[in-house]
Amino acid sequence: MLRRLERDGKPEAFTPLEPLWALVRAAMSYDVADGRAEDAVQMIGREFVDLNELRVATDLEIQGLLGVKYPEIKTRVAMITLALNSIFEREHTMNLDRLKTISKRDARQFLRELPEMHPYVEAFTMLMAFEGTAMPIDNMMLSYLKAQKAVAPAATLDEAQRFMEHHLKAEEIYEAFRLIRRAASDAAEAPDKSKRKGQSA
Repeated sequence: MLRRLERDGKPEAFTPLEPLWALVRAAMSYDVADGRAEDAVQMIGREFVDLNELRVATDLEIQGLLGVKYPEIKTRVAMITLALNSIFEREHTMNLDRLKTISKRDARQFLRELPEMHPYVEAFTMLMAFEGTAMPIDNMMLSYLKAQKAVAPAATLDEAQRFMEHHLKAEEIYEAFRLIRRAASDAAEAPDKSKRKGQSA
């Protein structure tokens, strides 16, 4: 499957992200097209001086900024503010630099223990900020993997994540994530495009 997806072009080169911004980006990204998530992250960056200001903002304020029509906006905003406040309480600072000094296993456990954490968010943060062997999978990607018979039909997000991490080498994880996400996004958008085309006709 990955060799076939690679024929459509290699993904962009890996560029590490600042850990807290990786977490915010991931929280806005699961089950959402990358373009829409990028717009939301840029909006947050323009509105708030830093992530500490975002941490102390009310959920309603953030929801109003991003728009109530953003998918699962209440869940996403709660995840971000709860995670940032938990990090501040545990680390006494608004950064995760300490996690770079401990084992990747312990760093990932720290992320998993954050309140309301989503499997995609902790894995994306681990992969993009700490270069860990973590495969971010959301429902959009899981549906694609099941359609390709790459994972079991009844696999959950956690099970699919563990399966992919077990069967891919550390150096393969990032490219595999980008290829699968691109294909899953295209597959998810195809029905919408057909629907819009039919309505316009």
